[in-house]
Amino acid sequence: MSGLSVGAEAVIIPEVPVDYNELTDRIWQERKRGKINCIVVVAEGAASAYSVARHFENKIGYETRITILGHIQRGGSPTAFDRILASRMGYSAVNFLLDGKFGTMVALEKGQTVTVPLEKVLSEKKVLDPQLIELVNTLS
Repeated sequence: MSGLSVGAEAVIIPEVPVDYNELTDRIWQERKRGKINCIVVVAEGAASAYSVARHFENKIGYETRITILGHIQRGGSPTAFDRILASRMGYSAVNFLLDGKFGTMVALEKGQTVTVPLEKVLSEKKVLDPQLIELVNTLS
């Protein structure tokens, strides 16, 4: 989502293997067409941002700058939707507890707050939407 929202030329995530030579060639072709900068988003656990930056510096001569976002920066300022959602979920959590629903997580599903058993939350891996990856690659 971060890469998509900032118009990144590449997103490096653990779920998708990266061909660094192909990526370098693509960025170099853009540079030859006159593009003077690019954004590469590197997810935690996918690669070292420093290693990726050194790779581009060594292969295509890009001056690189790295920004490591902290927890506060990642979240950004809450929107009105965020604030209302937090209130709704807190209210629902208290009501679910009063109703005796323990061992659950409050979630938003189809616009409604619901409980999800913790066993399900912890046992199911969230799958990356391949259409988002395709969208990032297409728009870059």
